[in-house]
Amino acid sequence: MSSDSPSTSPSTASSRAPGKIILCGEQFVVLGAPAVAMAVNLYSKIEVRPSQSGKIEVTADIPLHLVDDASNRSSASKNQALLEPLRLAANATLDHLVTRDQSVHVDANCQIPIGAGLGSSASTAVATISAVAKSTGARLDREEIFKLAFIPENYLHGQPSGVDQATCIYGGIIQFNKPSKIKAITVKRPPTILVCDSGAHRSTKALVGSVVKRSQEQTRRFQTHLDEITVISNAVTKALQSEDRDDLGSLMDRNHELLRQIGVSTPALDRLVAEAREAGALGAKLTGAGGGGCIIAACDDNHARSNIARKLRKAGGTIYNVSLDLGGVD
Repeated sequence: MSSDSPSTSPSTASSRAPGKIILCGEQFVVLGAPAVAMAVNLYSKIEVRPSQSGKIEVTADIPLHLVDDASNRSSASKNQALLEPLRLAANATLDHLVTRDQSVHVDANCQIPIGAGLGSSASTAVATISAVAKSTGARLDREEIFKLAFIPENYLHGQPSGVDQATCIYGGIIQFNKPSKIKAITVKRPPTILVCDSGAHRSTKALVGSVVKRSQEQTRRFQTHLDEITVISNAVTKALQSEDRDDLGSLMDRNHELLRQIGVSTPALDRLVAEAREAGALGAKLTGAGGGGCIIAACDDNHARSNIARKLRKAGGTIYNVSLDLGGVD
C-alpha cells in the first residue's frame, strides 16, 4: 500500500479497468490447471464521490441483460444482485484502509456485457477498489487489489480462481495458477481475436459449482483433463511468444473440445465455433465459464476477422472487435 495515509474524508476519484478473455484454461483453472488470459479494451469506469447519507451508496449504468435465464427474480432484485458486489468492494477497501468516514457514493459505468464471460464483475470490482482507495488519498498496490477483489467475487461466483481479477488488474496477457501465481507473457504482436456473444447469458456461480462437483465424482477423468490443459496452457504461451498463429488456433480448438466434454459448452456455442472455423478462423472456443456467453476466434489478420465477423453476425451473434489492453486497472 502507498505510504500516503488516508485522508479524513473521501474526495472525488475515478478508476478504469479492462475486461478479459480466456485463451485457454477456463473451468480447469478452478481445479488447479494454469490458464492463459488476455485483458481487452472493453472497460468499466468507477467514479467515487462523497456521500451525505453516512453510508455506502451505489448506482450503476451497466448492461443489465443478465444472468440466469431460469431466474424468476424481479428486475429490482437482479439489479440489487449486481450492485451488492460493488458495495462489498467499497466496504472492504474502506475497512482495509481503516477509514472512519465510510460515506462514499460509487457510480459504475460498464460497457462489458454481464454474464458473457468477459470479466464484467471482476473489472467493476477492481476498479471500485482502486477508485475508493484513491478517494481516501491512498493507492493500493496490485497485490492488495487482487486480494480485496475476492470479497465481491466470492459473493458472485462462489469459488472463483482469481484469474479474472488478475487479468483486469495487471492487463496484458498472463498465465495464471491458483492461488495467486501470475506470469506476464510478453508478445511482440498480440493475436488477432474476434469475440462473438451468443446472447445467452448465465450464472458463473452455478456453472463453476457443477464442474467442481463433477470433478469430485470423476477424479480420474478430470485429472487426465487437467494434465492435458497444463500442456495446452504451456503450448499456448509458447505459440503467443513465437507468433505461431496456426498452433494457437489448433490449441484453442482442442481446449474447446475438452470444455465440451465436461459439459459447459452448449449447442449454440458449438454452432458459433463451427461457423467461425468454416469462415476461416485458425481456431475457436468458448471463453469464460460456458453455458452461454461468448466464443473467441483466432484470426489470421484483420481482413480475415472481418469476414468471420460477417458470417457470425448472420448466425445471430453480436461481435466485439477487441484488442489487447496493456495497462490494467488505473
